Amino acid sequence: MNLKNRTLQFSAILLVVSLGAGSLIWFRLQERKPTENKVQIKVFQAKEVTSPSQQSLSGRIEMSGVVVSTELATLRAKTAGVLVRLHVQEGSEVRKGQVLAEIDISDLKSRTDEREAALLAARRSFDFAQSQHKANADLASQGFISQNALVSSNVNLSSAEAQFKAAESAAVAHRKLLNDAVLTAPIDGIISKRHALVGEKLSLEQEVLSLVNPGRLEFKTMVDSAASQLLKPGQLIDISLEGLSKPVAGRLDRISPGNDVAARALPVFISLANPKAASIRPGLMGTATVSYPMSASGLTLPISAIQEEGGKNVVWALRQGLLQRQTVTVGMKDSQGLNAYILDGVKAEDQVLVLRFEGLKEGTKYEVKP
Repeated sequence: MNLKNRTLQFSAILLVVSLGAGSLIWFRLQERKPTENKVQIKVFQAKEVTSPSQQSLSGRIEMSGVVVSTELATLRAKTAGVLVRLHVQEGSEVRKGQVLAEIDISDLKSRTDEREAALLAARRSFDFAQSQHKANADLASQGFISQNALVSSNVNLSSAEAQFKAAESAAVAHRKLLNDAVLTAPIDGIISKRHALVGEKLSLEQEVLSLVNPGRLEFKTMVDSAASQLLKPGQLIDISLEGLSKPVAGRLDRISPGNDVAARALPVFISLANPKAASIRPGLMGTATVSYPMSASGLTLPISAIQEEGGKNVVWALRQGLLQRQTVTVGMKDSQGLNAYILDGVKAEDQVLVLRFEGLKEGTKYEVKP
C-alpha cells in the first residue's frame, strides 16, 4: 500500500472517531438539559402556614426561687463540756420542750454544790447578823450600849446581807448553767443538721443542732423593679416545685422595699398553704408564675414560626410565589409562651411558615395545598 492510500485510510478513521465523540458529547448535553431547566417547587400543607393575627396577649412573670422555713432554730452549747448524749438524728421530728442532747455536768455539778453550800453559810450569817442587830438595837434603846456599838452592828448586818446576795447570785448562775447542760427543742420541727458528735468537747456557744418547722414554709424569689409593679400582697400565685407533678398554690405575703445588692432585684416572699400535706421541704427549687392581661393589641405570631439566626429573629414569608427570609422584631410573649407580639417585619396580609424549616432557600417557588 502506497503512502497516499495510508493517509486516506488514517483520515477516514480519524473522521469516524471524531464523529463518534461528538455524538456522545451531544447526547450527554441533551440529557442534562431537562435537569438544568427543571424548576424546584416546595409544597406545603395548609396547616404549615399561618398569618399574623391582631389580638391582645396575656403577659407572664416567671420567678425562680427556693423554699425556706420561716421558723428555724440553732441550738448552741451554753456551757462548756463533753457531749455525752444525743437523742436525735438528722430528719428526726421533735416537739417543743423535748430533750435533744446532754452535756457532761460532773465538774459543773461539783462547782454548783460549792456555790449552794456557800449560799447556805451566807444565809446563816445574815440571819445571825439580823438577830444580833435587833438585840443591839433593844440594848441601845435602854442605854446599855453606845450608839457607836449600834452603828458597828448595823455595818456588820449590811456586810452579811451583801455577802448573802452575792452567794445567792452565784448559786443562781450555776443552777442556770446546770439547766443549760440539757438542750431542749425551742420549737416543734425537724432536725435539719447535726453540728457535733457524742464525745466531742464543746466550747461555749458552739453549734450543736439545727431544726426547722416544716409547717411554716415560704417560697423566696426575686423580681426586677419594673415587674414588681404588677405584684400585690395577697395575690394568689402558682409555684412549680421540683419533684412535684402539680403546681402548689401560694399567696404573695410581702415584697422587700429595697433591692438585693448582689441580685439587683427585689426579694419576694410567697407563703405556702399547708406545706406538710404536700410533702414540701426546705431547699426545694421551683418557679413562681404570674399571668396578667396586656392592654395593648397588636400583630402576633406563634413562637414556632420564629427562628433565631445569628442573633436575629427571622420568619419564612410566602410572598408573590417565592420564599423570603424576613427579619422581625419580637415583643413580649404571652403567659403560655406560645405566641408573641411582632413589632416590625410582617403585615397582617402576609403568610409565614410555622412548621418544616429544613432545606429552605430564599427565592424558592412554593405551593400550598389544602
